[in-house]
Amino acid sequence: MIIQAVLTFGLSICLIYAFLQRNKSRYVSLAIAGVAIIGICFVLAPGLTDRIAHMVGVGRGADLVLYCWLVISLIISINLQFKILDLQRHITVLAREITLRSPSVPPNGIGVRPA
Repeated sequence: MIIQAVLTFGLSICLIYAFLQRNKSRYVSLAIAGVAIIGICFVLAPGLTDRIAHMVGVGRGADLVLYCWLVISLIISINLQFKILDLQRHITVLAREITLRSPSVPPNGIGVRPA
């Protein structure tokens, strides 16, 4: 039963984190809270995962949890990839703006065309 206490504690920390982040990202906070609450339910009632697994056609509850974790991880990875690409695009736009607003002449005059 030690593992139940450890897992419940960890999932409770996730739940607290979701509560603290609710103002920054409402949907992410709700998703984290939902997964943490479901996780706590599964930790405290492990037979529940087996019953749900059999209802959806999976052999064991542990397999169902693994499959769900895999899908959630892939969705998060794809979402992070899109965010990284968007940030790179924003950085490129900002770098262009800064370059166009503050051109500088090299100190030795190389590359400067005579007027």
